[in-house]
Amino acid sequence: MSTDVNSILQKLNSGINLTEDEAYNAIIAINNDEMTDIQIMSFQVALLMKGPTLDEISAIAKAMRDICIHVSPKIDQELMDTCGTGGGISTFNISTATAFVAAAAGIKVAKTGSKSNMNLTGSADVLEALGIVIEQSPKGVERLIEEVGIAFLYAPIFHPVMKKMLHPEKELGIKTIFYTIIGPLINPANATRHLMGVYKPELLDKVSRVALDLGYSRAIFAYGEDGMDEISLLGKSRINELKNGEIQSYTITPEDLGLSRCRPLDIITGTPEANALMIRDVFSGKNKGPHRQAVLLNSAAALMIGEKADSLKEGVELAKEIIDSGLAQRKLNELTEASHEYKDL
Repeated sequence: MSTDVNSILQKLNSGINLTEDEAYNAIIAINNDEMTDIQIMSFQVALLMKGPTLDEISAIAKAMRDICIHVSPKIDQELMDTCGTGGGISTFNISTATAFVAAAAGIKVAKTGSKSNMNLTGSADVLEALGIVIEQSPKGVERLIEEVGIAFLYAPIFHPVMKKMLHPEKELGIKTIFYTIIGPLINPANATRHLMGVYKPELLDKVSRVALDLGYSRAIFAYGEDGMDEISLLGKSRINELKNGEIQSYTITPEDLGLSRCRPLDIITGTPEANALMIRDVFSGKNKGPHRQAVLLNSAAALMIGEKADSLKEGVELAKEIIDSGLAQRKLNELTEASHEYKDL
């Protein structure tokens, strides 16, 4: 039975909230080519202008998880993702570097992401610049997670609906909920642990509640009060920590964990090649400054929710050991080599 697309669009354009079924069915309609490009664009803009409710976001996320291309590696632990919303102050790819530190600690990582359509360098862009083949089949991703402990899941491959959303977003030049709120929450490998930065303070509680509704087991959602979608090295960060079915909120500063604040200019993004070099210099020990400290700060959270550290302070110390021992660099090299080996699976 086809979805009443016009009815859904009329409700949104009138500022009326959709039911969970309507929101869910709208995504199914897009997947089944029941919406034209103009209707998809109208859906995105109207939802953005109205402001999506928690029920709408949750229903859309559930629909997109149901219809994505699923990945099922044979592993004996929960998977982790470090994908954030993007937006805000554009830093180098801190969450991507964090994923390698987590994997080097023995945490299985299914890192999702895409190429940037707003900033200079998305996670896919920097991984390509690092020499990693980002376009992998489901089988290739499964092998990488099983054997290397980390894989990148390129969103347009695993989420056909996301591919249909990308062109309208580029044409509109705006950030809708699909590549920001929704994208990070719909991991095709069903990662239930997540370190996720958000770029607006009002998103913090929304994504935390949706993640709880989607069955996440352990996660940290962070907003840097200076405008960073990371745990911030610039100043105070607001944290929502999901654990045991509850969400605890608190704030932290770099000084709380023995780290020093920096200026935005110190960790600003560059080209994919420049950002790749920043990550390599952190992992090689050449860069001991703000780039390293930003990675330590966020890696501490990843190590804690991956249950390799009991606290953020302990996580910072473990992250230092992982980088200084060369384990993070080795994990990067392993993924680079294996991504070429498995690209045709």
